[in-house]
Amino acid sequence: MKSKLSILCFLLLVFSACQKVKTVEKPENFIAKEKMIDILYDLTKLEASKNYSQREFNNREVEIKKMIFEKYQVDSTQMANNIAFYAEDFKLNEEVFDSVKERLARDKEYIDSIVSIENEKDLTQAQSDSLVKELKESLRKAQE
Repeated sequence: MKSKLSILCFLLLVFSACQKVKTVEKPENFIAKEKMIDILYDLTKLEASKNYSQREFNNREVEIKKMIFEKYQVDSTQMANNIAFYAEDFKLNEEVFDSVKERLARDKEYIDSIVSIENEKDLTQAQSDSLVKELKESLRKAQE
């Protein structure tokens, strides 16, 4: 009797564990991979900007999602359905986010190079100002 009960419990466990997993179907208004990369790239940059200057965004009443939806002609439902679809396909989702990360890294490199150039200009200007000040001081002493 115990063995029949054990077998019955085991079979119930096996059959309940083998239930069909519902997958997300490709949305009717599917957003192509390149467009999704563009959307997420812009969204990331806007969110970062908002975090940097919250007050300015609030003063100008900037609505990030509304801007994205208008620019890419998508709505919130379409976006949510596509995000769910992309999230289910790990490889595709990874490709999208890796592309966004690469673009952001290139932006960072570019901005860092500009900052470096500006810092060098500031340093050169400070050195030049110092030399001019020394020359003026030398001329003033020479005239005395």
